[in-house]
Amino acid sequence: MDLTGFLLECDKNGQILNVYWNEPTYIVSPYQKRLTDLFSEDVKQDLEAMLVKSKDVSEMLYCSKNLELRSPKRQISVCFLASEKSILVHGIDVMELGIESSMPALKKMIYNFMKVLHMYDGKVITDNERIMRFQFEQIQKLNNDLLNTQRQLQKANAQLKRANEVLNNRLVKDALTGLVSRYQYREEIDMIIKTSPDKKGIFTFIDIDDFKRINDNFGHKVGDIYLKIFANRLSKLNFDNAIFMRISGDEFGVYIHGYEEVTDELIKFVWDEIESKILSSEFEINAIKHKIYCSAGMAVYAEDTNSVYELIDYADFAMYIAKKSGKNSYRRFNLEQYKSAKN
Repeated sequence: MDLTGFLLECDKNGQILNVYWNEPTYIVSPYQKRLTDLFSEDVKQDLEAMLVKSKDVSEMLYCSKNLELRSPKRQISVCFLASEKSILVHGIDVMELGIESSMPALKKMIYNFMKVLHMYDGKVITDNERIMRFQFEQIQKLNNDLLNTQRQLQKANAQLKRANEVLNNRLVKDALTGLVSRYQYREEIDMIIKTSPDKKGIFTFIDIDDFKRINDNFGHKVGDIYLKIFANRLSKLNFDNAIFMRISGDEFGVYIHGYEEVTDELIKFVWDEIESKILSSEFEINAIKHKIYCSAGMAVYAEDTNSVYELIDYADFAMYIAKKSGKNSYRRFNLEQYKSAKN
C-alpha cells in the first residue's frame, strides 16, 4: 500500500525550512518554498488561517477538514505544532491507512510524536543529508549524460547539415552546367515573381537544334562539353532579374522579370541577345570547330497566364512552332494557335 504524507518544518510565515519526510517524494520539490505551494488553490486560505492560529497556541492544532494536495490529488489530514521559532507540520492520508474510525487515537499518537521532536528544537536526525547527497550525485550523472547526448546531437546535426547542403546543391544546381536545375527552377521563378508581383516577365524556352548529331558523331563527352559551353554563354546574357536554367538534356530556359509591358520589339531584343551572345561565334572541341543553333519560344507572365506551369508549357509550345518552321529562330506564344493545335 502506498502512503501519502509529509513531515516538515516552516517558519511562522509558512516558509519551508526543513523537509524531514515526504512520500511520494514529488510532494515537496525544491521549487516549492511555502507550505501553501504544496496544496491546491482552493484550500490556501484554510492553511493561512491555520498558520496564523498556530502562532498563538502551544498545543497541536488540527485542520477541521481534509485538504487537497496539488500533486498527487489526494485529500490529507493536516496538523500543526508551534515552537518559539518554527512550526512543525504533519500531513497524512488517513484513508490509505484504513483507520478512519481510529482517528482520535491516531491524533494522540501524532501529537506525542511531534512533541518529542520539538524537544530537540527542530534538530531532527534524518536521512535527508544522505538522500540529498545521493540525489546530487544522480543529478550530476544526469547532467553529464545530457552533455554527452548534446555533443552527439551537435555532431549529428553538423553531419545532417553537410548532407543537406550537398543535397540542396544537387537539387538547386544542375551538376553538369551549374545552372538552376530542373528540380528547382519553378520555385526560383515563383520567388522572383513575388519580389514584384505586379510586373510582367518573359519565359524563353530554348532547345538546341540537332544536338543528337553531336552525341552520335563525336560522343557524349564532347556532347557534355558542348552543353557546358552553351550554358556558360547563356548565363552571361546581360539581363536584370534573370534566372538561367537547364530543363532537361538539351533544353534550357531563361526567365526575366520586372517589365511594365512586353512588346514584340522587347521579345525580338531577347532573341537578338541570344543570337549575338550564344549563336554568333564558333568554338573548338578537340580541334574540331562547332557552332550552336537553337530554337526558342517565348511566353509572357501576367499576360499569357499567371501560372508558372502554364507559362513554361506555352513557351515550350512556341518553341515547337519555331522548330517546325525551320529551326534556329524564335516564336512568341499565340493562344489561338495553341487552342487550335490542342483541339
